[in-house]
Amino acid sequence: MPTLFLVLGTAARWLQACWRVALPCALLAWAAVAQAAAPGTGFVDKLEVRPEQRQLVVTGWAAPANPGVFTTNAIVRVGGEEIYRGRMQRMDRPDVVSATGHPEWLGSGFQVTAQLPRGLHGEALPVEVAIRLGSGEEFTLEALPEARQVAVPAVPRIGTAVGLALVLALVLPLGVLLAPRWRGAGEGGGTRWGGPMGAFALALGASFVLLVGAGVTGSSVALLLGQPSVTVSDEAVLLGEPRAIRSDEWQVFTPLALAQRAHQPAFPVHNTLLGADGQNMLVAGMTGLPVAHVSALARPATWGFFFLDLRRALAWAWWLPILGALAAWTWLLQRLLRLPVPLAAALGASGALAAYSTGFSGWPAYAALGPALALCLADVALRAQGLLRALLSGAGAGLAAAGFALLLYPAWQVPLATLFVPLALAWWWRDAAQWRWRGPQWLALLAAVLVGSGVLLAWWLDARDAVALMRQTVYPGQRVHELGGDIDRWFLLKGWLAPVSMYQGLPHLVASDAASYLFLPLATLAGFALTGLRQRRIDPPALVALGFAAFALAFMFAGFPAWLADATLWGSVTAYRLDLPLGMAQILLVGWLLGQAGESGEAGGAQRVLALLVAVASGAFVGWQWGRMPADLAAALPAGFVVLVMLLVAWLAAQLLLGHRRRFAAAWLGWTLAATLPFHPLGLGPSTLQLQPDMARLPLAEPGAGGARGVAVIGERNWAMTLPAAGVPVANGLFYTPEPGLWRSLDPEGRLRQLTNRYQRLLFELVPIYGEDTFRIVSPRLDEVRVSFDPGRFDFRRLGARYLLVPTAQAAGLEANASVRRVPAVDGEGGYLLFELTGRPA
Repeated sequence: MPTLFLVLGTAARWLQACWRVALPCALLAWAAVAQAAAPGTGFVDKLEVRPEQRQLVVTGWAAPANPGVFTTNAIVRVGGEEIYRGRMQRMDRPDVVSATGHPEWLGSGFQVTAQLPRGLHGEALPVEVAIRLGSGEEFTLEALPEARQVAVPAVPRIGTAVGLALVLALVLPLGVLLAPRWRGAGEGGGTRWGGPMGAFALALGASFVLLVGAGVTGSSVALLLGQPSVTVSDEAVLLGEPRAIRSDEWQVFTPLALAQRAHQPAFPVHNTLLGADGQNMLVAGMTGLPVAHVSALARPATWGFFFLDLRRALAWAWWLPILGALAAWTWLLQRLLRLPVPLAAALGASGALAAYSTGFSGWPAYAALGPALALCLADVALRAQGLLRALLSGAGAGLAAAGFALLLYPAWQVPLATLFVPLALAWWWRDAAQWRWRGPQWLALLAAVLVGSGVLLAWWLDARDAVALMRQTVYPGQRVHELGGDIDRWFLLKGWLAPVSMYQGLPHLVASDAASYLFLPLATLAGFALTGLRQRRIDPPALVALGFAAFALAFMFAGFPAWLADATLWGSVTAYRLDLPLGMAQILLVGWLLGQAGESGEAGGAQRVLALLVAVASGAFVGWQWGRMPADLAAALPAGFVVLVMLLVAWLAAQLLLGHRRRFAAAWLGWTLAATLPFHPLGLGPSTLQLQPDMARLPLAEPGAGGARGVAVIGERNWAMTLPAAGVPVANGLFYTPEPGLWRSLDPEGRLRQLTNRYQRLLFELVPIYGEDTFRIVSPRLDEVRVSFDPGRFDFRRLGARYLLVPTAQAAGLEANASVRRVPAVDGEGGYLLFELTGRPA
């Protein structure tokens, strides 16, 4: 028995020793097998959410265990929902090679940009990234702690009411135009408002009411009010992407309009929230700003601010230029060229919705609205039999002409006037026999003169001092010496490239400069010559449009002598802003050619041969222009797209010469909409705009010791524009006329007057400055003045403000400056710090 126990004990000890050795070996073997079974490895390094585009950018690295297998797809899941499965952007990762000792993993880096679903949102959504191999295997990547979850902001859904308003706003005008009873109606010089033009105008009016009532706008104001922000608002982007290139709209005109509304009293002529000296708001051009003044009658885009809430006022200001121009241009083409209303509307839309108009927030369309409406109302007055109709039409024509004068942008006004004044004379020459010159007509003329001159006189009396200051500025006051001749040889191709060039960020072209109209110079000239030879007559309005086009092209490509530029006022016209008037002339000529085609019947054999030859020449002309582009720009355009443009231009040239109205109009307008519709964001403007709570508790709008008032904003241009919109005075921002008090303080001897005496976006920044100077002034662009202050040495009391608002990240060095003291109520968590200036400057 003892021997048995001894044997059993020895066996137990042997088994225990074996177990101690076997277990680690088994675990190591299992780990080796598991590692060998893992198809790959990698890490997610970074997650970035782009809220404006609703995109998630994933950056990391991934490598297969088997070097003979490729990584093919990335799979991204957010909140348990798969949002992406597809290819990756590859990149080298030498850091991975250094850390792992695997030189074959150099190309393991990847980046994926995935679109976030509109319904996906949350504060801490888990993110999982997996990699699929060419062998069909998948593996999940580890992630750094900061790359394991993301915050995705909610996107407002398009409510039923807003969605219905959008659909009806589109369907109503189209329904009228496509109604069988009016498909070919509306030809002839006169128009009864009970007919197709009246129905179309009512439909457009209904669309305008629906869009304004829904509060929908195409503004990019979300870029102004987004984070980091010193204000709180409820604007929302419903569809599309806000466009930074429209900064004159969202960063200048929109906040200035809100500053007019926030001012006490509201809508002043002289706004004291802008600079220590204030600004005269009557000298703002384009659509103008809401001012409680007689001249507001001639600025209809501002009317909504006077009787609507903020959100709907912004919608009014956005849609009136676009839909108003569409109505006015349709009416002009129908009355002047005797086109059917559907055809006139298609051509009018190609002007009002053109890429050039879209790139500049609808302002080019608005610029053409006034003269088009004035000509139509003058025609109504001259045909009227009743006194009331004549008087109302005459007064409306005078008001429209005054509105055009108040555009205050000579680069568009001078060439448009050069087109429209001769056009009016040509219309009179052609239709003089049909116009009446009796008592109602003379009274209508008197009403036009009295209304137009009365509005302009009232404006001049209150704006003349500011105008005098502007005329003395370096820019734009002395910008009257343009001679032309410096335009690119491929200018006439720009509009055709817009479906690509407005979106790709091509060399030499921002979106607004890439945009233009659709030009068919060879086909237009050939059609004009063919029609003139066939009919043995030339319609005076068409001759004027062709003559203007030749005049404008000569200025653009050849240039004028100084005496001619001065005599015609074209010295204030920049060649690269002639897209608008030249585009309008092109639309007039196309409309006239299509109108003549409706009278001529079927095309003959000679006409077909000519159409073929001109089509080939037009396509070749596209290729010639492409060859004149800068090499990097031409190389950036897809060759297949350029070939498509060549074919489309050739086909449209043939359709124009053959008189195929519907085919031409559909393709012409379709190409326009293909470029412009995706460019527009749709959203809701703010219904309220308030300061952040920590700022709202402070007396920012009240003067301090020594009368110092307002806030000087450092670094953030948006804050300098949103503070006045919330009722807070600022020392810097956008100034139409220079601030004399500020520049006397900084430059008492006027040595830097060439830099500061201009229309200016005034930006303050903190930069260490060495030497005796404590600040530096530069003007990097014609419309910008930038002042850099040494944070530790400059006496900020010289700015005349009570407070200094600084981004937290840029405030280093200010604590040691004796001229400021920190306001503890603002703790910096919002991304900004506030300093109060201490007494008067030394």
